Amino acid sequence: MKKIFFSTSLVLFFMGWMIPGQAAPSPPTYSLNQCLQIAADHNPEMRLASNQFLAAKGQVIQLRAILYPTLDAQGLTTPLEFYVQFQQVLYNHATFPQLRLSRLTTDQAYINYRQTLNDVVFQVRQAFTNVLAAHDQVEIIRQFSDDKTQAIKSAQQLFDGGQVQKSVVTNIQVQANLATQELANTELAYTQAKLVLENLLGQSLPQSAHFVGNYSTTLPANLDTGELIAEALRDREDLKLLESQQMSAEQQIQIDMQNAYPIVGISSNSTIQPPSLAFANAFNAEANYGQPSTVVAPGDTQLPFSLYATWIFFDGGNLRGVKMSDKAMIASRDVALTQLKQSITGEVGGAVARIITQRKSLKAMDDQPKPEELRHLAETSYQAGELRQLDKVNLENDILTQELLHLTSEYQLSLAAAALDHALGHGLKIVRSAPPEPHP
Repeated sequence: MKKIFFSTSLVLFFMGWMIPGQAAPSPPTYSLNQCLQIAADHNPEMRLASNQFLAAKGQVIQLRAILYPTLDAQGLTTPLEFYVQFQQVLYNHATFPQLRLSRLTTDQAYINYRQTLNDVVFQVRQAFTNVLAAHDQVEIIRQFSDDKTQAIKSAQQLFDGGQVQKSVVTNIQVQANLATQELANTELAYTQAKLVLENLLGQSLPQSAHFVGNYSTTLPANLDTGELIAEALRDREDLKLLESQQMSAEQQIQIDMQNAYPIVGISSNSTIQPPSLAFANAFNAEANYGQPSTVVAPGDTQLPFSLYATWIFFDGGNLRGVKMSDKAMIASRDVALTQLKQSITGEVGGAVARIITQRKSLKAMDDQPKPEELRHLAETSYQAGELRQLDKVNLENDILTQELLHLTSEYQLSLAAAALDHALGHGLKIVRSAPPEPHP
């Protein structure tokens, strides 16, 4: 009885999903803005750039440690004695370079984060555009494959009526098989494009995820290459990062050369003997500086302070070697700066050329009859007996080619626009200008 009840409940459960009027849950949708928000939270490169703030903070603390005193202690028995060493630097030629370097270190962490964000925005835009294009191509090929299937049925009926030869049916069957194979290939390309996007987002998306958007992008009103290159050289974060690192190298030279200048400070080498923890009213002035007093009575404490100055005049060429090494680093970064500027020039020029080319291609296609008009004309001619079925099927192949070419031009224009934004360093502006959207 229980088994019968369970089986009946299971049937009713599945029947509940097939009740007329009950809408199935809609698949989650993802826009480009939502994908950018997810990437900002979960992209591995963004997380790594965020962690670099902690590293920069630790380096700043280390660089600023020159401002604080040091205190060392040592305990010996018997009798029990504590030796305390206190030291405070009053003047060091490297102090201000280290403070400037600490500020540059913090700035570089922010610049690196913004540059990483710009790169991730560009990569996500590319991947999202690839997903849209792959999905649209799947829909076009699927409709094409369905049309071929219908053409086979129609050709078979005409063959049964003796109106066409068997070769016509066979020809259409071959084309239908090729269309089915092409559909499988485009579906695989869509799956692969979706996986690339998920890797950039740092998060898996539902299998039923639906991506919404279009290829329309905002392009600069003026595509003057010279002006855009000047804008890129002014706004690119990676260029700012290299320039900041160059200044850091110059500050590092001054830090490394600190032994070439005097260091002035105060220090003490104290002896504390229990049980007295209070400082003695007097100390042994005859004790050698730097050596614990051996004549202090138990329970006394002495705190001799002294002013010291150190200045290394010669250290076997170490300073000269360090300076030469640092200058070599600066020279190598000068080369890197030059190469980056040349690369930026090429990126901007290449993106502008691609935009102009794809615009011309789209304009030429817009002057031609639309695929919908050609399909309607072919169907009308076929129904009027002016076009044979095989000719109609072959004409549909040409229409498909035109439709895919138009899709490719729109797709390439979108990628070129994304490349130009990346070359100009506009990734951060895109994120800021995008309206907030809730995650699906």
